[in-house]
Amino acid sequence: MNYAVLVINLPDAAERRERILAHLEEVGLTPIEMIAAVRGASLSAEDRGRLADDRRSRERYGRTLTAGELGCSLSHVRAYEALLASERSFALVLEDDAVLLPDVRDLLASAHMAEWMNAPSPRLVLMTPIRSLLVRGRTPFGAHYRLARVRRAWEGYGYVINRAAAEVMRRVNSPCWLSADDWVAYRKLGGVDVRGLDPFCIGYLETAPSQLETDRRTVETDRNRSRNVRMRFDKWCRQLGDALYYRPVWGLKRQKMPAGWSRAPYRLESE
Repeated sequence: MNYAVLVINLPDAAERRERILAHLEEVGLTPIEMIAAVRGASLSAEDRGRLADDRRSRERYGRTLTAGELGCSLSHVRAYEALLASERSFALVLEDDAVLLPDVRDLLASAHMAEWMNAPSPRLVLMTPIRSLLVRGRTPFGAHYRLARVRRAWEGYGYVINRAAAEVMRRVNSPCWLSADDWVAYRKLGGVDVRGLDPFCIGYLETAPSQLETDRRTVETDRNRSRNVRMRFDKWCRQLGDALYYRPVWGLKRQKMPAGWSRAPYRLESE
């Protein structure tokens, strides 16, 4: 086996750990390495000063990372370090609320995945729903899956990363100033080739919402009330680019996780 399975989990979150381990055993993914997650709220001011770059976060997002975002970023950096310390060529990185389709194991062991991830250049494949992917130019990726270029995406509870990308992303985000799932920034700053699967094959546990997302939504709501001119301009430029170039030339598609995914995962047919 040329890949690692890395699961990010808070050491005191035993119930979530037991659930994800049983689930991964059910879909045939073993062995598994647990990555001890960082609880951002437990970090002291001195720890934050050493581990985070709040100035760069403010430049990027108009605010500093929440405690949850910082802990999440530090946890994913630990996963990158675990891959680099191993002899594996690539790794599936999961958060402990991930829910996988049964064919994820076959995808990881496929010739398509090995060929694409064994490249010397930094590459990453999102296996979760994509906010906006390019329909035209998708390439076959085993079974009924296709590999697509990503326009916009977030959420980091299930993705595959190769060693080159792990090295680049660790360097770019140390000390941490990017959210763990700021894939656009990693692509721009580190040259990471970010792709997505169509259809996706990893959803999340709807009954266990992430505190990170709750904190993020709260902060984003407050920030939207006083959004600065530069950030409004950037959003307008993205929307204009979608309307004038990406949608007519490449076609844009948004993936959504169906209700009930965590109770009864099933195969999604691609369009």
